[in-house]
Formats: sequence, structure tokens, C-alpha cells
Amino acid sequence: MRILLADDHQLFLDGLCGILREMDVDVELVCVRDGDAALATLIDNSFDIALIDLRLPSQDGFSLLDALANKGCLTPVIIVTASKDPSDQRCALDKGAMGFVPKSASCRQIIEAVRDVLRGEIVNEIDNFQNDWGRKQRVSPRQMEVLRLMAYGISNQDIADQLSLSLATVKSHVAALFERFDARSRTEAIEKARRLGLE
Repeated sequence: MRILLADDHQLFLDGLCGILREMDVDVELVCVRDGDAALATLIDNSFDIALIDLRLPSQDGFSLLDALANKGCLTPVIIVTASKDPSDQRCALDKGAMGFVPKSASCRQIIEAVRDVLRGEIVNEIDNFQNDWGRKQRVSPRQMEVLRLMAYGISNQDIADQLSLSLATVKSHVAALFERFDARSRTEAIEKARRLGLE
């Protein structure tokens, strides 16, 4: 199976690669960092599926979906994005995306989304990727997003960029997570969260 991954944050790409190799050890993963490279690679090569960030340099995910449609590219696309804006979701699906997955989704949820789309299903509900773990652990939805991205090894500055937050706001969420899990480091916070059932 061949999968194209398009995201301008290398650490997130590395995390996605690790997740998808759990699904199939024989998977061939091709990574690009901008919209133009994604378009050229998809047009010139055969892929089973593509996971594409909505906010890409050179051309964003919306423009890329339009260009793929104009070129007659039939590779199914899942938009993997920090955006949870319903209008972004509707626009992406209207332009031909087969799925819209928040970056705060768990490893299992991302794998399930890929499998669903490969079966021809459309993954079109952001709420499918929410669970009550955060409520049970007294972690806010925004803190959950920060925690998920921390688990990928993404820096505070990159989390701020992806979630359109200030660096100070991200640091305050990280500090709150440290306090909630009685942790002194990112690694300790993530390990404790996983012991409590974070996927």
C-alpha cells in the first residue's frame, strides 16, 4: 500500500509515519511539505490514499483538492488538520475529500479513518473523533488538542502555529497539563495520560 502524506511540520509527519506503519508494516510512505509538491507527486504516481494538511505552503488543501479534481486524480484524500471549523469541513468534502480528521484524533482513530476511506466510506463527522476521556480526566477540549500534539513531539511554538494560538497560551495549557498529571516534563505528562487510558 502506498500513502502520500503532506504537512509542513516535519515532527507531525514523523508521527503520522509511525502511526501508519502500525497499520501495515509493508506500507510505503511518501512525505511532502507543500501543496505544489503534493499535487505533482499525486499526478505523477499511483497512491492508495493521501493524508493532506489543510494549511500548506504554496497552495492550501482546498486549492489542492480543486487541482486534483481538474487533473482527474482519483486518489482518495483525507484532510488532517488542526481546524475544527464546520465550514472548512463542508468545503473540503464538497471539493472531493473523503474524510476530515482533526489532528487531535488518537492513533487508533486515524487508522480507523484510513481503513474506512479505503473501504470507500466517507469520514465526515468531526465529532467521531471526540471521546469522553478528557471530561473524565478534567482536561478541557483545547488542552486535549495540546496534549495530543505534545504526544507527537511537537514544540510549543509549532503547537501555537497549528492551533492558531499565542505561544503564551500554549505554555499555559502545557503548565495546566503538568499540574493535572502531577508531571515535571512533557514525557512524564504523556506517560501518565497514557496510563490513564489516553490513546
